[in-house]
Amino acid sequence: MNNSNPYFKELDEIHVEIAALFDGSADEGALQRIMARFTPQFTLVMTSGNALDYAGTQEVFAKLRGARPGSQITIRDMEIVADYASGAVVKYREYQRDGAGNANVRRSTAVMELDAHGKVMWRHLQETFCTE
Repeated sequence: MNNSNPYFKELDEIHVEIAALFDGSADEGALQRIMARFTPQFTLVMTSGNALDYAGTQEVFAKLRGARPGSQITIRDMEIVADYASGAVVKYREYQRDGAGNANVRRSTAVMELDAHGKVMWRHLQETFCTE
C-alpha cells in the first residue's frame, strides 16, 4: 500500500472492503461504508458499457454480497493522470480472482474529489476488461 498518496491509499482501502463484500466475510455495515466513499453524483461505466448512477451501483454491490467466495482484488500500476486542488484523475489495473478460479483484469480510470474535510470521494469510474 502506498500511504503517501491519498488517492492510492483510497484505491487500496476500498478494494479491500469490496473484496470482503464479494467474499461474504464483510460485516453488516460494509455496504454502507463502501457507498459512503462515493459522491451522490457518482457514475460508473461498467466493463459491459452499461452506465450506473449511485443507486444503481449500490444495487449491484448489494447483489454481489457473498456471491464470489474467496474473492481477492489486487490493485497495480496506479498513476495520477491529473492532479488539481479539488481532486485527481487516477488510472490503475485491477486484478480480480475468486475461490472458483474465475479471474479478470481491468484497466480503470477514476475521477476522485476531495470533500470539504479533505476526504477522498469517488465521482466517476470507467472500467474496461484487458488481458494484462
